[in-house]
Amino acid sequence: MIRLLAATLAIVLAAAPVLIMPMPAVAVIAMVGLFLATVGVAAFWRWPVTAAACVFLADYAAALWVAAGPVNVAGAAGFGLALLFMLESVDLARRVRRAAVDGAVIRSHLGRWSGFGAATLGAAALAVALASALATPVPPAIAPLLAAGGALGVITTIAVIITRVTSNRRLAGR
Repeated sequence: MIRLLAATLAIVLAAAPVLIMPMPAVAVIAMVGLFLATVGVAAFWRWPVTAAACVFLADYAAALWVAAGPVNVAGAAGFGLALLFMLESVDLARRVRRAAVDGAVIRSHLGRWSGFGAATLGAAALAVALASALATPVPPAIAPLLAAGGALGVITTIAVIITRVTSNRRLAGR
């Protein structure tokens, strides 16, 4: 069941760029990602799924770039969450391989993922509202500095989270 979720997310991630920009090149790249994801999900290997996530992300970015459409923060956040949940579900399937997994475990993970997804989409909506309110009074010369500061803040936050997770895993003996 966990692998079915990963496979479904891989199909959604492959279809998203094709729906944005229906070109043969975009479809071929999506199929390469889907092939890698299928191999990873079937064999319980992380590296093909990670490679598929990279291919899906590059394909999505290329499709958005070629389409030159308006910015859609909710779509981008949803795509990112689908990538995260695909990687998480493959990792979970790999960790519980050959174990009897109760439905409560899956419901717990789905509930946690749903809460995280809702919080992420809410934070993205709040960031867009805040950016829209601040965009008008900010002089154009200061805008790149604010963008760089925001990017630095996000990267620093991610680095702190990764460091804490890594240190917790070391303490737990994983």
